[in-house]
Amino acid sequence: ANYVNQLANEVMRLANSGAKGNAVKAKFAALLNRYVNLKSIANMALGPYQKKISAGDREKLYGLFSNYAAALFAYYVSDFKGDSLEIKSNTQDGSIVTIQSAIMQRGGGREQVKWRLVQSGGGYRVSDINVKGVWLTIATKKRFTDVLNRSKGDMAPLFAELREADTW
Repeated sequence: ANYVNQLANEVMRLANSGAKGNAVKAKFAALLNRYVNLKSIANMALGPYQKKISAGDREKLYGLFSNYAAALFAYYVSDFKGDSLEIKSNTQDGSIVTIQSAIMQRGGGREQVKWRLVQSGGGYRVSDINVKGVWLTIATKKRFTDVLNRSKGDMAPLFAELREADTW
């Protein structure tokens, strides 16, 4: 729970800062890369194409996905504005810890956020996050596999779609 509180406080501080555009995207990218296992989420999102991607394309994917995830957070930045995080429950299933929480927003609103953590080294890393009722891994996997199915496994259309995050 301390790990999630620390991450949530940094997310709220960034959301409350009023930073916009590329500045907020860059800060979210740094934050997500520090706390979230984005490479694991990107690999999972490839689904059956995970075994078919070249090492060079995999590295390109990681960079584009980091930017894409940061753009999603920047796009929904107002949902992360708040004063505190309330931890509602904490459950463990094997090596996965799921924490249900709510960002206590100014003006009395609450934004429900669920976090999945996996042990990593001596601590934890976020393996998935659920905002607005949507798990990042599930939404990303559907989007990636839809694009890759249409392109018959060609990565170029997926990379082009991920680059569109620069326009949000």
